[in-house]
Amino acid sequence: MPGLAKLTRPKLHQVVQRERLFERLDQCRERPIAWIVGPPGAGKTSVVASYVSARRIGGLWYHVDAGDHDLATFFHYLTQAADAATRKRALPLPRLGPEHRGDLPGFARLYFRALFARLKAPAAIVLDNYHELPAECELHALLETIAGEVPQGVCLMVISRSDPPPQCAALRAYDRIG
Repeated sequence: MPGLAKLTRPKLHQVVQRERLFERLDQCRERPIAWIVGPPGAGKTSVVASYVSARRIGGLWYHVDAGDHDLATFFHYLTQAADAATRKRALPLPRLGPEHRGDLPGFARLYFRALFARLKAPAAIVLDNYHELPAECELHALLETIAGEVPQGVCLMVISRSDPPPQCAALRAYDRIG
C-alpha cells in the first residue's frame, strides 16, 4: 500500500549536488533545529531532500499544511510517519488526548522522547512547508520543548518561506537554531 504524499520524501530528478550548501547544513545539524528559509521555487525542498539522501540521513519527512494547525492532526500524522519509517516492534507513541491539553509541553516532551528513541542516528525529522501554519498555531510554542529533547546525531530540519516565528526567540537567543 503506498504511503501518503504528506509523509513521503520528494522524489529527486536530475538534482545538482550542492556541496557548499551541504556543508552549511552539516554545520546547522550541530544544533537541535536547522531552519532552511527561502522564497518559493528557490530549491529548499530539493536541497534538503538531496542532502539527506547524499549524507544517508534516516528519519522521516512531513509535509506541513494548514490542517496541522490542529495539534491532534499534527501528532496523528507524525505518528503515521514514524510508524512507517521506524522499527515495527517499537512501543506505540503517546496519543494527544483531551487530558493533555493542560500541559502541551509535557505531552510534547513525552512524545518526542519516544519518537527520538525510535530513530537511529544520523537522523532528521524534516518539516517541509512550515510557513503553512498560521501565526497562532500552538506548535510554534512547542518547538523550544522539542529542541530540548533532540538527541546527539538527530536534527529537526524545518523548511519554510519565513524566518522562525516569534515564539522561537529563546531558541535563537541561545543559538539552538542553525
